[in-house]
Amino acid sequence: MLLLVESIIDKPSPVRRALVPGKPTRTEIVGWRTRLLPGAEELYSRVHSRLADPIASALRSAGVVQWRIWRDGQTLFHMIETTRGRDEMGRKMAALGPIDPDWDALIATLIDPSEDASALLPLVWGMDGTTQMSDPLPHT
Repeated sequence: MLLLVESIIDKPSPVRRALVPGKPTRTEIVGWRTRLLPGAEELYSRVHSRLADPIASALRSAGVVQWRIWRDGQTLFHMIETTRGRDEMGRKMAALGPIDPDWDALIATLIDPSEDASALLPLVWGMDGTTQMSDPLPHT
């Protein structure tokens, strides 16, 4: 898990997030895309049917409110909502150190490590019960 969190915070983030109004504390939502290696789809889905409690607890203590993953073929779409923001979540996870090195090693065999295999996703548009939102920055 630390490997993925580190790859998320290593990417530049010019306001590619959505602050969620109307929550007790404002949260930050980040969209993230990663790619699986060919043939890793079934195993990736199976090992994510439930994370080990120490990993889930570490993510919560780092400020993760929600982390959802959708898969389209080999492409994974992550929606990560945090109370502390992406950068602070990454610092907190790094400070905790490896939670489950065997998990990290397994996931590393499933995720495409190439530079173009992962990216922060800019918010195009969103809405909740009262507000519409978009990323105000132009994207190239």
